[in-house]
Amino acid sequence: MNAQANTYNPASTGAFAAPIFGADARGCLITVKTPGEALPPAFKLKVAEAKTQVIIRIGGGCKGFTKEAQEGMLPYFIAAGRELDGEGKVAKELSCALFSGGTLNRDNDGGIMDDMVTSVPGVLAMHYPVIALSTTPRTEDLYARREYAGLAVGDQALDLRQHAACIVQESAAVNAGAWDLDVPDYFTFMESLVEQGWKAGLVFMNGGDITRDEIYGALKRGFHIVVVEGSLRETDAFIKAYRDGDWSLTCAEFKAKQLGKGRDAADVDAQVKKVHDACKEVLAGVDKSQVSIVPLNDADALRAVFIEKGYLV
Repeated sequence: MNAQANTYNPASTGAFAAPIFGADARGCLITVKTPGEALPPAFKLKVAEAKTQVIIRIGGGCKGFTKEAQEGMLPYFIAAGRELDGEGKVAKELSCALFSGGTLNRDNDGGIMDDMVTSVPGVLAMHYPVIALSTTPRTEDLYARREYAGLAVGDQALDLRQHAACIVQESAAVNAGAWDLDVPDYFTFMESLVEQGWKAGLVFMNGGDITRDEIYGALKRGFHIVVVEGSLRETDAFIKAYRDGDWSLTCAEFKAKQLGKGRDAADVDAQVKKVHDACKEVLAGVDKSQVSIVPLNDADALRAVFIEKGYLV
């Protein structure tokens, strides 16, 4: 499959002519994880095509972003993926496996809107020799879209700019709204790669309840995480809890939603306390080397972490 999109110069914020990227002769590999089974072998073997034994999961969301932050998201990741030497030549660049949720938004004309964190791997695959992968929960039926080429899970289009996408189904029936169904599978996959000597990390920005569970789930499993400060919601809530001991933002969005539905305040507070206690238990066992905090849209800071952790070589 050939994909083409507007891209950005890693050395500046100016636009430049977009490259044409061919995923492989067949296009994006589509696989389905059946209930009770592991991720399909064909999907997992795609990671072996990465030039370096590094896998990075990009997680979170973009809800509530300012226009400036939204427009800066992709240039931020693109610029962080390359280090230039004193002569302006490439010294280091991403050549790993990049992993995300695999969905994207389209406009009314079917054009790709790169306004989601899940777009990052597919876009970076147009700039760097990375392998872009995704796991997407089957929350609704699968469709071939009539108004434009592509596949969708319900209304959520799949990003076919990736090398491989796996639809994760955990029961015989569709699990409506269960957007965290793939989390245990991708954690297990990453853990298996670590056992084989791979380096693994996760980058989080923004996000709600699922992102919070992913952050603490990653730490509990010993993964290194990069959290983007200023990206709002549960990522910023984690930073305040981890760095400042302030738990006021953790579950704040969840609490407001529940109270807005008329739920009993005491019951909601009990639910929030349960989450806080579980998160505190995880943090009690976390090594400081597991957490890197970088400012929103500060590509130099993100690149520095990538280099320090051996993700960028």
